[in-house]
Formats: sequence, C-alpha cells, structure tokens
Amino acid sequence: MRRAISHLGIKGTVLVTSDRKPILNYATENSTDTSYLINSVQKSMTAAMVMREVEKGKLSLDDPLSKYYPNVQGADSVKISNLLNMTSGLDLQRGKQLGTPEFISDEANIKHDEKYTLFDGRKLGKWHYTSVNYIYLCGILAKLEHKSYEQMFRQTYIKPLKLKQTEFLWSSQAKLRAANWVPGYEKQNGQYVKVNYADAVKDAHNELGAGSIVMSNNDLAKTIEYILHGDLLTKQSRKILFTGKAPTYYNGGFYNYSKYKSANGAGEGYYTFMRATKHGKDMIIIQDNHTTAGHFGKIRRKVNHIMSMMLHFN
Repeated sequence: MRRAISHLGIKGTVLVTSDRKPILNYATENSTDTSYLINSVQKSMTAAMVMREVEKGKLSLDDPLSKYYPNVQGADSVKISNLLNMTSGLDLQRGKQLGTPEFISDEANIKHDEKYTLFDGRKLGKWHYTSVNYIYLCGILAKLEHKSYEQMFRQTYIKPLKLKQTEFLWSSQAKLRAANWVPGYEKQNGQYVKVNYADAVKDAHNELGAGSIVMSNNDLAKTIEYILHGDLLTKQSRKILFTGKAPTYYNGGFYNYSKYKSANGAGEGYYTFMRATKHGKDMIIIQDNHTTAGHFGKIRRKVNHIMSMMLHFN
C-alpha cells in the first residue's frame, strides 16, 4: 500500500488506519502533525452540525429554505434535505463569486449570495455540486443557535475532541503556528508558487462551512470517526444523513458508496483525500500542500483504487 501511495507523488502527509489503529503515519514533506486546509471535506462536519439541530427539534429536513431565507429565488421549493444532498437547483449567476469583494461579515456574505443565487426548477431533485448549498446551511445554523458558525464549530468539534492542529484559516498567525499550519503552493510555469494568504483567507470566509478549516491528519481522523461512530449523532440520524441516492450517492458531505465513504478537498494550493469505512473503522487520509492544475481528478481516482485494494485485503 505504501508503494501505491508513493506513486501518487504527494508532497505532504499520509495516515492509514485499520480497526481504528494507525498502520501508516508518515510525511513525505512537512510532518505528521502538519495541518492543511481541508476545503470541501469540511462539508461533512457542517452537515453533522445541521443534523444535530434536527435531533434537537429545532429544524426539519422538510423545512423549506424560505423559512430562513425567503429572498432566495425558488426558496419555497427547496428543502433543507436538498441543500444537504446538493439537489436544490440553486447556483450562483454565471460570473459571480461567493461573498462580498472584501470580507465584512458572514451575514454580509450571505446577503450577497442571496442577491446572485439563481433557481432552476428543472434541476430540483437532480444532483449539482455547488458550495452555495452549504453556505445557506451555515446561515441557518447561526439563526437557530444565535452564534457564529465559528463558535458552533469550536463547541462541536475543537473543544470536546481536544483538537490541537485544527483552526480556521483566518485565525491569528500565532494560532496557525500552534496548529502547525503550512501555506499552500500551486505549480505555475514548472515551479511551485506560494498562494497569497490574504486571497486564501477571503476565499475561506466566502466558503465558511465548506472550506475554511485547517486540520492535521490525526485531527481529521478523530473528527470523522466522531461523526461516523461517536455520540455526536444517533444511529438513526447517521443512517438518514449518510445515505445517498444514485447516480452520485452524495449526502451529508460524503460520497456514500456501498463499502466506504469518500470526501475530497481541493483549492488554495491544497489537496485532501479522505476515505473511511462504516463507523470510521478503516480510513485513508492523504493531504498535500503542493498542487498542479489537472492532477486532482487523477489522484482522486488512484486513491479510490488504493481504498479498494485495502478493503480487498482486509
């Protein structure tokens, strides 16, 4: 397995667990406790936070988006469940980006996104991947709990799990250093160039619950296991949230295949690949802070193959 992983050309950190125990934990660059921006892998954590509100009786998966954001186009037709499984029919206007040109606040970002969100009724119930779904879920969480998303994330994951290498990308440099964070690099004209930190922070604010957290492999593994196996959610809630439908099998931030769950992150000079069996018993996490245009899809497919190999020999 290590030979197969080495062929990925990763400049980062690898963790493989079997029966919840590490069997590989090493770095090709950086160190085993380095933290990276996990990008869209964060969606699984946001989804679990949403499901907790359902358990509390504060939210229903059948609630229309209009109950919380009535000004969004098509909001009467879109349910919370549609946002979670990316079947809302929502998207941003072509040429528009998430968030205000300069970050003001989470609320200002969502008001901006409301203005430029389009609804296509023909796509309602059909899978279409866009982070705007999870941005509205973050706003709903804030409305329900009267706290910021960051406050809720810290209370849900960082504090109870005692995560040491987990922070928001916009945190102070001292906190990022304490979390062993490394900047991202993108290959340009044959050389790796450091991504502008200010630009990355702005994008992290714009992505909020869909791409703003830096984590080490160990912290990420602990969090995924907590979501899939811990007491964060009931067994029934996990069954509802982490069951997808064909052809994508996407729900709750994971691609929910028959034998394992998959989540991937890419952006700002980072790759994160997470594969976990039911209840997080066996897991592969690979993170890299050196990216090359056009390589993400190739690596993702190879990681899927490595996970299949692991399951075959277990």
